[in-house]
Amino acid sequence: MLLKKANQLLAENKLQEAEFHYKTLLESDPQNGEALFGLGRIALRLERFDAAVYLLQRSCERLPNMLEPLHALADAFNGVNSPNDALTVLEYAKSIASHNPEPHYYLAQHYLTHGELDKAHTTFAQALSIGLYPVTAYILFELVQLGRFDQQHNYISNLHHLLTKTNNLRLKMVCYYALAKSYDQLNDIEQAVNYYKLANKLQLQLSSFNTEQLTPFYQSIIRYNPKSLFATIKPGFTGTVTPVFIIGMPRSGSTLLEQMLASHSEFASLGEDRCISSQVVAFIEQQTKLSYPECISALTPQLIEQARALYTARLKQAKPIRAFMINKLPANYQSLGLIYLLFPNAKFINLQRDFNATAWSVYSNYFAENEPYFCSLPEFKRYYDLYQGLMTHWQQAIPSAILDVHYEQLISEPRDTLKSVFTFLGTAFEAQCLDFYKSKKPVTTLSKAAVRKPLHNRAIEHWKRFETPLRALLNDAQTTSLDP
Repeated sequence: MLLKKANQLLAENKLQEAEFHYKTLLESDPQNGEALFGLGRIALRLERFDAAVYLLQRSCERLPNMLEPLHALADAFNGVNSPNDALTVLEYAKSIASHNPEPHYYLAQHYLTHGELDKAHTTFAQALSIGLYPVTAYILFELVQLGRFDQQHNYISNLHHLLTKTNNLRLKMVCYYALAKSYDQLNDIEQAVNYYKLANKLQLQLSSFNTEQLTPFYQSIIRYNPKSLFATIKPGFTGTVTPVFIIGMPRSGSTLLEQMLASHSEFASLGEDRCISSQVVAFIEQQTKLSYPECISALTPQLIEQARALYTARLKQAKPIRAFMINKLPANYQSLGLIYLLFPNAKFINLQRDFNATAWSVYSNYFAENEPYFCSLPEFKRYYDLYQGLMTHWQQAIPSAILDVHYEQLISEPRDTLKSVFTFLGTAFEAQCLDFYKSKKPVTTLSKAAVRKPLHNRAIEHWKRFETPLRALLNDAQTTSLDP
Protein backbone atom coordinates (compact mmCIF):
# COMPACT_ATOMS: atom_id res chain seq x y z
CA MET A 1 0.00 0.00 0.00
CA LEU A 2 2.85 2.36 0.93
CA LEU A 3 4.68 1.56 -2.31
CA LYS A 4 1.56 2.20 -4.39
CA LYS A 5 1.09 5.58 -2.72
CA ALA A 6 4.77 6.50 -3.27
CA ASN A 7 4.57 5.56 -6.96
CA GLN A 8 1.42 7.63 -7.37
CA LEU A 9 3.08 10.66 -5.77
CA LEU A 10 6.08 10.23 -8.07
CA ALA A 11 3.78 10.05 -11.10
CA GLU A 12 2.25 13.35 -9.91
CA ASN A 13 5.77 14.82 -9.61
CA LYS A 14 5.36 15.31 -5.85
CA LEU A 15 8.96 14.38 -5.30
CA GLN A 16 9.40 15.27 -1.62
CA GLU A 17 6.31 13.37 -0.55
CA ALA A 18 7.23 10.39 -2.72
CA GLU A 19 10.76 10.38 -1.30
CA PHE A 20 9.39 10.32 2.26
CA HIS A 21 7.20 7.30 1.48
CA TYR A 22 10.01 5.38 -0.24
CA LYS A 23 12.37 6.03 2.68
CA THR A 24 9.69 4.98 5.18
CA LEU A 25 9.30 1.73 3.25
CA LEU A 26 13.07 1.15 3.32
CA GLU A 27 13.17 1.58 7.09
CA SER A 28 11.13 -1.58 7.47
CA ASP A 29 12.49 -3.33 4.37
CA PRO A 30 16.04 -2.06 3.54
CA GLN A 31 16.33 -4.43 0.56
CA ASN A 32 13.14 -3.31 -1.19
CA GLY A 33 14.17 -2.95 -4.82
CA GLU A 34 11.04 -1.05 -5.85
CA ALA A 35 11.64 1.61 -3.19
CA LEU A 36 15.28 1.94 -4.24
CA PHE A 37 14.11 2.28 -7.84
CA GLY A 38 11.72 5.04 -6.82
CA LEU A 39 14.45 6.95 -5.00
CA GLY A 40 16.73 6.48 -8.00
CA ARG A 41 14.14 7.96 -10.33
CA ILE A 42 13.73 10.94 -8.00
CA ALA A 43 17.50 11.47 -7.99
CA LEU A 44 17.46 11.35 -11.80
CA ARG A 45 14.73 13.99 -12.03
CA LEU A 46 16.67 16.22 -9.67
CA GLU A 47 19.83 15.61 -11.73
CA ARG A 48 21.62 14.14 -8.73
CA PHE A 49 23.32 11.63 -10.96
CA ASP A 50 25.89 10.20 -8.53
CA ALA A 51 23.12 9.37 -6.06
CA ALA A 52 21.02 7.97 -8.90
CA VAL A 53 23.81 5.59 -9.95
CA TYR A 54 24.19 4.29 -6.39
CA LEU A 55 20.46 3.80 -5.80
CA LEU A 56 19.72 2.29 -9.20
CA GLN A 57 22.63 -0.15 -9.01
CA ARG A 58 21.21 -1.42 -5.73
CA SER A 59 17.74 -1.56 -7.28
CA CYS A 60 18.99 -3.57 -10.29
CA GLU A 61 20.67 -6.08 -7.96
CA ARG A 62 17.34 -6.70 -6.23
CA LEU A 63 15.21 -6.57 -9.39
CA PRO A 64 17.44 -8.51 -11.80
CA ASN A 65 14.74 -9.25 -14.36
CA MET A 66 13.19 -5.79 -14.62
CA LEU A 67 14.11 -3.61 -17.59
CA GLU A 68 13.01 -0.22 -16.22
CA PRO A 69 15.70 0.03 -13.50
CA LEU A 70 18.36 -0.95 -16.05
CA HIS A 71 17.24 1.74 -18.48
CA ALA A 72 17.17 4.30 -15.66
CA LEU A 73 20.66 3.22 -14.58
CA ALA A 74 21.92 3.81 -18.12
CA ASP A 75 20.48 7.34 -17.95
CA ALA A 76 22.26 7.87 -14.63
CA PHE A 77 25.58 6.69 -16.06
CA ASN A 78 25.15 9.12 -18.94
CA GLY A 79 24.43 11.80 -16.35
CA VAL A 80 27.84 11.22 -14.75
CA ASN A 81 29.50 11.16 -18.18
CA SER A 82 30.10 7.40 -18.24
CA PRO A 83 28.69 6.42 -21.65
CA ASN A 84 30.64 3.15 -21.74
CA ASP A 85 28.99 2.02 -18.50
CA ALA A 86 25.62 3.06 -19.93
CA LEU A 87 26.31 1.03 -23.06
CA THR A 88 27.23 -2.03 -20.98
CA VAL A 89 23.95 -1.78 -19.06
CA LEU A 90 21.88 -1.36 -22.23
CA GLU A 91 23.57 -4.29 -23.95
CA TYR A 92 22.87 -6.42 -20.89
CA ALA A 93 19.21 -5.37 -20.87
CA LYS A 94 18.93 -6.35 -24.54
CA SER A 95 20.55 -9.73 -23.83
CA ILE A 96 18.07 -10.67 -21.08
CA ALA A 97 15.05 -9.56 -23.14
CA SER A 98 16.06 -10.33 -26.70
CA HIS A 99 12.43 -10.81 -27.79
CA ASN A 100 11.32 -7.46 -26.39
CA PRO A 101 11.77 -4.43 -28.69
CA GLU A 102 12.01 -1.95 -25.82
CA PRO A 103 15.66 -2.65 -24.80
CA HIS A 104 16.57 -2.63 -28.49
CA TYR A 105 15.00 0.83 -28.74
CA TYR A 106 16.95 2.20 -25.77
CA LEU A 107 20.21 0.74 -27.07
CA ALA A 108 19.57 2.23 -30.52
CA GLN A 109 18.91 5.62 -28.91
CA HIS A 110 22.28 5.37 -27.18
CA TYR A 111 23.98 4.70 -30.51
CA LEU A 112 22.09 7.61 -32.07
CA THR A 113 23.04 9.97 -29.25
CA HIS A 114 26.72 9.15 -29.71
CA GLY A 115 26.76 9.44 -33.48
CA GLU A 116 26.79 5.72 -34.32
CA LEU A 117 24.12 6.10 -37.00
CA ASP A 118 24.68 2.73 -38.73
CA LYS A 119 24.45 0.83 -35.45
CA ALA A 120 21.37 2.84 -34.49
CA HIS A 121 19.63 2.05 -37.78
CA THR A 122 20.44 -1.68 -37.52
CA THR A 123 19.21 -1.91 -33.93
CA PHE A 124 16.01 0.01 -34.64
CA ALA A 125 15.36 -2.33 -37.60
CA GLN A 126 15.90 -5.36 -35.37
CA ALA A 127 13.42 -3.93 -32.86
CA LEU A 128 10.87 -3.38 -35.62
CA SER A 129 11.14 -7.01 -36.74
CA ILE A 130 10.17 -8.34 -33.30
CA GLY A 131 6.51 -7.40 -33.58
CA LEU A 132 3.89 -4.78 -32.80
CA TYR A 133 4.26 -3.07 -29.39
CA PRO A 134 3.55 0.43 -28.04
CA VAL A 135 7.23 1.31 -28.49
CA THR A 136 6.91 0.43 -32.20
CA ALA A 137 5.56 3.92 -32.91
CA TYR A 138 8.75 5.48 -31.56
CA ILE A 139 10.92 2.95 -33.39
CA LEU A 140 9.25 3.83 -36.68
CA PHE A 141 9.54 7.53 -35.89
CA GLU A 142 13.31 7.25 -35.40
CA LEU A 143 13.75 5.14 -38.54
CA VAL A 144 11.92 7.80 -40.52
CA GLN A 145 14.11 10.53 -39.00
CA LEU A 146 17.21 8.66 -40.14
CA GLY A 147 15.81 8.96 -43.67
CA ARG A 148 17.13 5.74 -45.13
CA PHE A 149 14.13 4.91 -47.31
CA ASP A 150 12.72 5.62 -50.76
CA GLN A 151 9.57 5.20 -52.84
CA GLN A 152 9.93 1.41 -53.00
CA HIS A 153 11.14 0.69 -49.48
CA ASN A 154 9.68 2.81 -46.68
CA TYR A 155 7.68 2.61 -43.45
CA ILE A 156 4.37 4.08 -44.58
CA SER A 157 2.44 0.78 -44.54
CA ASN A 158 3.87 -0.05 -41.09
CA LEU A 159 2.67 3.29 -39.75
CA HIS A 160 -0.82 2.96 -41.25
CA HIS A 161 -1.10 -0.56 -39.84
CA LEU A 162 -0.09 0.62 -36.38
CA LEU A 163 -2.68 3.41 -36.52
CA THR A 164 -5.42 0.78 -36.99
CA LYS A 165 -4.21 -1.05 -33.86
CA THR A 166 -4.06 1.77 -31.31
CA ASN A 167 -6.38 4.31 -29.78
CA ASN A 168 -3.61 5.91 -27.73
CA LEU A 169 -3.52 9.63 -28.48
CA ARG A 170 0.25 9.99 -28.02
CA LEU A 171 1.06 6.98 -30.21
CA LYS A 172 -1.25 8.22 -32.96
CA MET A 173 0.45 11.61 -32.81
CA VAL A 174 3.91 10.06 -33.16
CA CYS A 175 2.69 8.02 -36.14
CA TYR A 176 1.23 11.12 -37.79
CA TYR A 177 4.52 13.00 -37.41
CA ALA A 178 6.38 10.02 -38.88
CA LEU A 179 3.97 9.75 -41.80
CA ALA A 180 4.24 13.48 -42.46
CA LYS A 181 8.04 13.29 -42.48
CA SER A 182 7.88 10.24 -44.76
CA TYR A 183 5.66 11.94 -47.34
CA ASP A 184 7.77 15.08 -46.99
CA GLN A 185 10.94 13.17 -47.96
CA LEU A 186 9.08 11.38 -50.76
CA ASN A 187 8.02 14.80 -52.09
CA ASP A 188 4.29 14.27 -51.61
CA ILE A 189 3.64 17.76 -50.23
CA GLU A 190 -0.15 17.42 -49.99
CA GLN A 191 -0.04 14.25 -47.91
CA ALA A 192 2.80 15.62 -45.79
CA VAL A 193 0.77 18.71 -44.91
CA ASN A 194 -2.30 16.60 -44.11
CA TYR A 195 -0.37 14.52 -41.59
CA TYR A 196 1.48 17.48 -40.11
CA LYS A 197 -1.92 19.03 -39.45
CA LEU A 198 -3.26 15.85 -37.84
CA ALA A 199 -0.17 15.48 -35.65
CA ASN A 200 -0.20 19.08 -34.45
CA LYS A 201 -3.96 19.06 -33.89
CA LEU A 202 -3.60 16.07 -31.56
CA GLN A 203 -0.68 17.61 -29.72
CA LEU A 204 -2.54 20.87 -29.29
CA GLN A 205 -5.27 18.99 -27.43
CA LEU A 206 -2.72 18.19 -24.72
CA SER A 207 -1.90 21.85 -24.10
CA SER A 208 -3.43 23.51 -21.06
CA PHE A 209 -2.71 27.20 -21.72
CA ASN A 210 -2.55 29.90 -24.40
CA THR A 211 0.71 31.63 -25.30
CA GLU A 212 -0.97 34.99 -24.69
CA GLN A 213 -1.12 34.06 -21.01
CA LEU A 214 2.69 34.33 -20.91
CA THR A 215 2.60 38.07 -21.74
CA PRO A 216 2.44 39.30 -18.11
CA PHE A 217 5.38 37.02 -17.25
CA TYR A 218 7.52 38.52 -20.01
CA GLN A 219 6.48 42.03 -19.03
CA SER A 220 7.49 41.33 -15.45
CA ILE A 221 10.91 40.05 -16.56
CA ILE A 222 11.52 43.42 -18.20
CA ARG A 223 10.14 45.29 -15.17
CA TYR A 224 12.39 43.53 -12.67
CA ASN A 225 15.46 43.72 -14.93
CA PRO A 226 15.79 47.45 -15.65
CA LYS A 227 18.88 48.69 -17.43
CA SER A 228 19.89 50.52 -14.23
CA LEU A 229 20.17 47.18 -12.39
CA PHE A 230 23.13 46.10 -14.49
CA ALA A 231 24.90 49.43 -14.03
CA THR A 232 25.41 48.43 -10.38
CA ILE A 233 27.66 45.48 -11.32
CA LYS A 234 31.23 46.18 -10.31
CA PRO A 235 33.70 45.82 -13.19
CA GLY A 236 36.52 43.34 -13.10
CA PHE A 237 34.64 40.13 -12.30
CA THR A 238 36.65 37.14 -13.50
CA GLY A 239 36.38 33.41 -13.17
CA THR A 240 38.36 30.36 -14.12
CA VAL A 241 35.54 29.48 -16.52
CA THR A 242 33.59 31.64 -18.97
CA PRO A 243 29.94 30.50 -19.16
CA VAL A 244 28.67 30.63 -22.74
CA PHE A 245 24.92 30.49 -23.35
CA ILE A 246 23.48 29.75 -26.80
CA ILE A 247 19.96 31.17 -26.73
CA GLY A 248 17.08 31.84 -29.11
CA MET A 249 14.13 30.07 -30.63
CA PRO A 250 13.94 26.29 -30.94
CA ARG A 251 15.03 24.91 -34.35
CA SER A 252 17.32 27.87 -35.01
CA GLY A 253 20.53 25.87 -35.30
CA SER A 254 21.68 25.87 -31.67
CA THR A 255 22.83 22.24 -31.78
CA LEU A 256 24.90 22.91 -34.90
CA LEU A 257 26.61 25.92 -33.34
CA GLU A 258 27.15 24.05 -30.08
CA GLN A 259 28.86 21.16 -31.87
CA MET A 260 31.06 23.57 -33.80
CA LEU A 261 32.14 25.42 -30.66
CA ALA A 262 32.57 22.20 -28.66
CA SER A 263 35.07 20.99 -31.28
CA HIS A 264 37.41 23.78 -30.10
CA SER A 265 40.20 22.77 -27.70
CA GLU A 266 39.09 25.33 -25.10
CA PHE A 267 35.37 24.48 -25.12
CA ALA A 268 33.08 21.85 -23.60
CA SER A 269 29.29 21.65 -23.41
CA LEU A 270 26.65 20.84 -20.83
CA GLY A 271 24.07 20.40 -23.59
CA GLU A 272 20.59 21.75 -22.88
CA ASP A 273 21.20 22.09 -19.15
CA ARG A 274 18.27 23.26 -17.00
CA CYS A 275 20.24 24.07 -13.86
CA ILE A 276 19.48 27.79 -14.06
CA SER A 277 15.70 27.38 -14.16
CA SER A 278 15.35 24.19 -12.13
CA GLN A 279 17.93 24.78 -9.39
CA VAL A 280 19.28 28.33 -9.30
CA VAL A 281 15.92 30.08 -9.75
CA ALA A 282 14.22 27.62 -7.39
CA PHE A 283 16.87 28.34 -4.73
CA ILE A 284 16.45 32.12 -5.02
CA GLU A 285 12.67 31.81 -4.90
CA GLN A 286 12.94 29.69 -1.77
CA GLN A 287 15.33 32.10 -0.05
CA THR A 288 13.41 35.28 -0.94
CA LYS A 289 9.89 33.84 -0.71
CA LEU A 290 9.23 35.57 -4.04
CA SER A 291 8.56 34.00 -7.42
CA TYR A 292 10.69 34.65 -10.50
CA PRO A 293 11.29 37.30 -11.75
CA GLU A 294 10.21 39.38 -8.71
CA CYS A 295 12.80 37.54 -6.61
CA ILE A 296 15.53 39.42 -8.52
CA SER A 297 14.53 42.56 -6.63
CA ALA A 298 15.50 40.85 -3.35
CA LEU A 299 18.94 39.65 -4.40
CA THR A 300 21.75 40.42 -1.97
CA PRO A 301 25.51 39.99 -2.50
CA GLN A 302 25.41 36.91 -0.26
CA LEU A 303 22.48 35.40 -2.16
CA ILE A 304 24.18 36.09 -5.50
CA GLU A 305 27.28 34.30 -4.25
CA GLN A 306 25.26 31.30 -3.07
CA ALA A 307 23.29 31.10 -6.33
CA ARG A 308 26.50 31.43 -8.34
CA ALA A 309 27.97 28.53 -6.35
CA LEU A 310 25.05 26.30 -7.40
CA TYR A 311 25.76 26.75 -11.10
CA THR A 312 29.52 26.53 -10.53
CA ALA A 313 28.96 23.18 -8.83
CA ARG A 314 27.05 22.03 -11.90
CA LEU A 315 29.93 23.11 -14.14
CA LYS A 316 32.35 21.10 -12.01
CA GLN A 317 30.31 17.96 -12.68
CA ALA A 318 31.06 18.23 -16.39
CA LYS A 319 33.67 16.10 -18.10
CA PRO A 320 35.82 17.64 -19.37
CA ILE A 321 35.92 21.10 -17.80
CA ARG A 322 37.31 23.68 -20.18
CA ALA A 323 37.90 27.44 -20.13
CA PHE A 324 34.58 27.99 -21.95
CA MET A 325 31.54 25.99 -20.84
CA ILE A 326 28.53 26.00 -23.17
CA ASN A 327 24.90 25.75 -22.11
CA LYS A 328 22.67 25.54 -25.18
CA LEU A 329 19.19 25.56 -23.64
CA PRO A 330 17.44 28.09 -25.95
CA ALA A 331 14.95 29.21 -23.28
CA ASN A 332 17.76 30.52 -21.04
CA TYR A 333 17.07 33.87 -22.72
CA GLN A 334 14.26 34.24 -20.17
CA SER A 335 16.88 34.23 -17.39
CA LEU A 336 19.54 36.24 -19.17
CA GLY A 337 19.50 39.12 -16.68
CA LEU A 338 19.79 36.83 -13.67
CA ILE A 339 22.64 34.88 -15.29
CA TYR A 340 24.51 38.12 -15.98
CA LEU A 341 24.08 39.23 -12.36
CA LEU A 342 25.59 35.93 -11.22
CA PHE A 343 28.29 35.80 -13.91
CA PRO A 344 29.19 39.23 -15.32
CA ASN A 345 31.76 37.44 -17.49
CA ALA A 346 29.05 35.30 -19.15
CA LYS A 347 28.59 35.51 -22.92
CA PHE A 348 25.30 35.05 -24.77
CA ILE A 349 25.04 34.01 -28.41
CA ASN A 350 21.58 34.83 -29.70
CA LEU A 351 21.07 32.47 -32.63
CA GLN A 352 18.56 33.78 -35.15
CA ARG A 353 16.98 32.22 -38.21
CA ASP A 354 14.49 33.32 -40.84
CA PHE A 355 11.07 33.39 -39.14
CA ASN A 356 9.30 31.30 -41.78
CA ALA A 357 12.01 28.63 -41.74
CA THR A 358 11.94 28.52 -37.94
CA ALA A 359 8.17 28.39 -37.76
CA TRP A 360 7.89 25.55 -40.26
CA SER A 361 10.70 23.59 -38.62
CA VAL A 362 8.96 23.84 -35.24
CA TYR A 363 5.58 22.89 -36.71
CA SER A 364 6.99 19.93 -38.64
CA ASN A 365 8.95 18.38 -35.77
CA TYR A 366 7.71 16.42 -32.79
CA PHE A 367 8.51 18.00 -29.44
CA ALA A 368 7.61 15.76 -26.51
CA GLU A 369 6.21 18.82 -24.75
CA ASN A 370 2.69 20.18 -24.43
CA GLU A 371 3.39 23.85 -25.09
CA PRO A 372 0.95 25.34 -27.65
CA TYR A 373 3.68 27.22 -29.57
CA PHE A 374 5.20 23.90 -30.65
CA CYS A 375 2.04 22.76 -32.43
CA SER A 376 0.18 25.88 -33.56
CA LEU A 377 1.70 28.43 -35.90
CA PRO A 378 -0.37 31.39 -34.61
CA GLU A 379 0.72 30.41 -31.08
CA PHE A 380 4.33 30.19 -32.26
CA LYS A 381 4.06 33.69 -33.77
CA ARG A 382 2.96 35.01 -30.37
CA TYR A 383 5.83 33.21 -28.66
CA TYR A 384 8.30 34.53 -31.23
CA ASP A 385 7.07 38.10 -30.66
CA LEU A 386 7.51 37.70 -26.89
CA TYR A 387 11.04 36.43 -27.44
CA GLN A 388 11.90 39.31 -29.78
CA GLY A 389 10.54 41.87 -27.33
CA LEU A 390 12.55 40.45 -24.45
CA MET A 391 15.73 40.17 -26.52
CA THR A 392 15.37 43.82 -27.55
CA HIS A 393 15.34 44.70 -23.85
CA TRP A 394 18.42 42.60 -23.07
CA GLN A 395 20.33 44.06 -26.02
CA GLN A 396 19.63 47.55 -24.73
CA ALA A 397 20.44 46.66 -21.13
CA ILE A 398 23.66 44.65 -21.57
CA PRO A 399 24.71 44.95 -25.23
CA SER A 400 28.36 44.02 -24.68
CA ALA A 401 27.42 40.52 -23.43
CA ILE A 402 25.25 39.51 -26.42
CA LEU A 403 26.20 38.55 -29.97
CA ASP A 404 23.58 37.96 -32.66
CA VAL A 405 24.47 35.11 -35.04
CA HIS A 406 22.35 34.25 -38.06
CA TYR A 407 21.86 30.59 -38.96
CA GLU A 408 21.89 31.30 -42.68
CA GLN A 409 25.25 33.06 -42.39
CA LEU A 410 26.64 30.22 -40.28
CA ILE A 411 25.73 27.81 -43.08
CA SER A 412 26.91 29.91 -46.02
CA GLU A 413 30.02 31.43 -44.41
CA PRO A 414 30.94 29.08 -41.56
CA ARG A 415 34.61 30.03 -41.22
CA ASP A 416 34.06 33.80 -41.13
CA THR A 417 31.02 33.48 -38.86
CA LEU A 418 32.88 31.28 -36.39
CA LYS A 419 35.83 33.66 -36.42
CA SER A 420 33.52 36.50 -35.37
CA VAL A 421 32.03 34.31 -32.63
CA PHE A 422 35.45 33.41 -31.24
CA THR A 423 36.56 37.03 -31.40
CA PHE A 424 33.50 37.97 -29.35
CA LEU A 425 34.34 35.23 -26.85
CA GLY A 426 37.97 36.30 -26.63
CA THR A 427 39.76 33.36 -28.21
CA ALA A 428 40.99 32.23 -31.62
CA PHE A 429 39.29 30.17 -34.31
CA GLU A 430 40.45 26.56 -34.76
CA ALA A 431 40.03 24.75 -38.08
CA GLN A 432 38.72 21.52 -36.49
CA CYS A 433 35.50 23.38 -35.63
CA LEU A 434 34.50 22.87 -39.27
CA ASP A 435 34.86 19.09 -38.79
CA PHE A 436 32.20 19.07 -36.05
CA TYR A 437 30.24 16.26 -37.76
CA LYS A 438 33.04 13.78 -37.05
CA SER A 439 32.56 14.15 -33.30
CA LYS A 440 31.12 11.35 -31.16
CA LYS A 441 30.14 13.74 -28.36
CA PRO A 442 26.59 12.97 -27.14
CA VAL A 443 23.72 14.90 -28.74
CA THR A 444 20.18 14.42 -27.47
CA THR A 445 18.25 17.09 -29.37
CA LEU A 446 16.06 16.68 -32.46
CA SER A 447 19.17 17.42 -34.55
CA LYS A 448 21.14 14.45 -33.21
CA ALA A 449 21.34 12.79 -36.64
CA ALA A 450 21.62 15.95 -38.74
CA VAL A 451 24.73 17.25 -36.94
CA ARG A 452 26.61 14.06 -37.85
CA LYS A 453 26.69 15.23 -41.47
CA PRO A 454 28.75 17.95 -43.22
CA LEU A 455 27.21 21.38 -43.71
CA HIS A 456 24.61 21.77 -46.44
CA ASN A 457 22.06 24.45 -47.27
CA ARG A 458 18.99 22.25 -47.83
CA ALA A 459 17.39 23.28 -44.54
CA ILE A 460 17.55 26.96 -45.50
CA GLU A 461 15.16 26.58 -48.44
CA HIS A 462 13.13 23.58 -47.25
CA TRP A 463 10.26 25.64 -45.83
CA LYS A 464 9.56 27.25 -49.22
CA ARG A 465 8.10 23.96 -50.46
CA PHE A 466 5.37 24.53 -47.86
CA GLU A 467 4.99 28.29 -48.25
CA THR A 468 1.30 28.23 -49.22
CA PRO A 469 0.10 26.00 -46.34
CA LEU A 470 2.45 27.86 -43.97
CA ARG A 471 0.79 31.19 -44.80
CA ALA A 472 -2.65 29.66 -44.34
CA LEU A 473 -1.74 28.05 -41.02
CA LEU A 474 -0.19 31.26 -39.69
CA ASN A 475 -3.48 33.05 -40.37
CA ASP A 476 -5.57 30.25 -38.86
CA ALA A 477 -7.88 31.64 -36.19
CA GLN A 478 -7.64 28.35 -34.27
CA THR A 479 -4.97 28.60 -31.59
CA THR A 480 -5.36 26.17 -28.73
CA SER A 481 -8.02 23.72 -27.72
CA LEU A 482 -8.87 25.85 -24.69
CA ASP A 483 -12.13 27.74 -24.46
CA PRO A 484 -11.64 31.50 -24.77
